[in-house]
Amino acid sequence: MKKLFLLFFLINSAMTFSQWSYVSTVPGSPNINCISVVSQNLVWVCGDGRAVFRTTNGGVNWDARNTGLPTGNVTSISGLDTSLCWIGTEAGSIYKTSNGGSNWILQYSLAGSFSDGIKMFDQSNGIYYADPTAAGQPHQWRYTTNGGTDWLLSPNAPIANANEYGLLNAWDWTDSGKFWISTGNFTANITSARTFKTNNGFTGGGWTPTVLSGTGNSDGLYFSSIAFTDSYNGMTSCNGTGDAMRKTTDGGNTWMVVPNPPGVSNYIPFNMCGLKDGSNLIFVFLYTNSNKCFKTTNYGTTWELEALPSQAASSLRLMQFLNPALGFAAGGGGVFLRYGNSIGISLLNTELPAEFKLGQNYPNPFNPATKINFSIPVSSIVTLKVYDPAGREVSTLVDEHKNAGNYEVDFTAGSGLNSGVYFYKITAENFTATKKLMLIK
Repeated sequence: MKKLFLLFFLINSAMTFSQWSYVSTVPGSPNINCISVVSQNLVWVCGDGRAVFRTTNGGVNWDARNTGLPTGNVTSISGLDTSLCWIGTEAGSIYKTSNGGSNWILQYSLAGSFSDGIKMFDQSNGIYYADPTAAGQPHQWRYTTNGGTDWLLSPNAPIANANEYGLLNAWDWTDSGKFWISTGNFTANITSARTFKTNNGFTGGGWTPTVLSGTGNSDGLYFSSIAFTDSYNGMTSCNGTGDAMRKTTDGGNTWMVVPNPPGVSNYIPFNMCGLKDGSNLIFVFLYTNSNKCFKTTNYGTTWELEALPSQAASSLRLMQFLNPALGFAAGGGGVFLRYGNSIGISLLNTELPAEFKLGQNYPNPFNPATKINFSIPVSSIVTLKVYDPAGREVSTLVDEHKNAGNYEVDFTAGSGLNSGVYFYKITAENFTATKKLMLIK
């Protein structure tokens, strides 16, 4: 009976404590501008310094996939599988790879523009939005029906006002017809900016503007995050002071002010994500003096603060969810996070341990993967890290709250680690322990 109760407790607690955890840092620590989550294992990311990376194990390891790309920042990305991927750049160009990034083909380019987002729904159909080249010119909202051979301007694409530009990842959709895109006005201390909607898809156009008011600052006013849970209900948020959250119940025709999440003001809203599964769940990343994540299921009536791991000190640019219990995010410094059960960490059994313990890794020596067991008798914030002989951190395997139990962690040595002795150290409550492990290639 005791074991059955403990099993129920552990399962229930695992559901309750679903949270963000650190997975890895993309090699070179580039600022990540966009991610494309294909599955729980396959993710593409792009960032500054022509960074394009792909993981096939949920972010544990990354491979550079930018062969042949020109210098400059990559600002948007959309992958379909391990081979097919499209990117947009700060130079207003679109590239496609059909071989997993071994080479890239230029499909479209417009000097003076800037890519804000790209999404391929299948091998043929996709959408793209980018900055206008100047005031009085159309916002570059384009679509393709032939895999990018042609990128056509959406009918009646809005004409840009003075100092009006697009914003990274500030768009959303609920079906093939309904799309929303936010823009920013970068006139100092301006008090209004525009968001747009269409019920006709990118192919039909017919974009309708809505003017949103706010209290801008020296950078202007920009509603840099927007998310919908269905065709009628959504939220957006802006920079500046005062109440910066808005909600809509009529598909974006009108927007109502809702209170900011508790304890934050004068923030930058980097990203919102709305789940379209009936849960009404919306996540938002904010930056004040540090990163913060909040979620709401009632469009801002109440907010719940989500804990972020210590590595997420810089801005988190984008998050994507596969379901309410599994999502990914990335941002400044190449940090890559997972929401939900941690990669490579599994609960071994339902026994409640009597003491803190760190086990010897096995196999040992190993190449390239090994397992490490640890036990914690009480719920704790646990860190488990691997170091080289000079004391430099090689990998963070655990950095999160864990319930009492016996755990097993997978560690896979990356291609950059040489053969030799390494050390792994656990910290939980007042307990610390260190052991050796040996990599032989």
